[in-house]
Amino acid sequence: MSGKFLKRNAIIDTIKSEEKMNSMQARSGGTRYHVDTVPCGCPDDNCGAFHVMRADRPLPSPSAADATLLARRRVKRMPSV
Repeated sequence: MSGKFLKRNAIIDTIKSEEKMNSMQARSGGTRYHVDTVPCGCPDDNCGAFHVMRADRPLPSPSAADATLLARRRVKRMPSV
């Protein structure tokens, strides 16, 4: 049994769709965006999900992401009074 609700082929199709979306973003070389997984919603258990790029929500640059992580770690380590 490959999944609780989806058959093996549907899971493989969903993973391949995500890989395709990521490779398209990598090849474009520009700004990268968040990608949402959208389930089909039909009752067919052979039908997987597809991915949608959210152009309104770009991913942060690596340096901005590192700065955000450092800030969150500092707040987490601070003892609460």
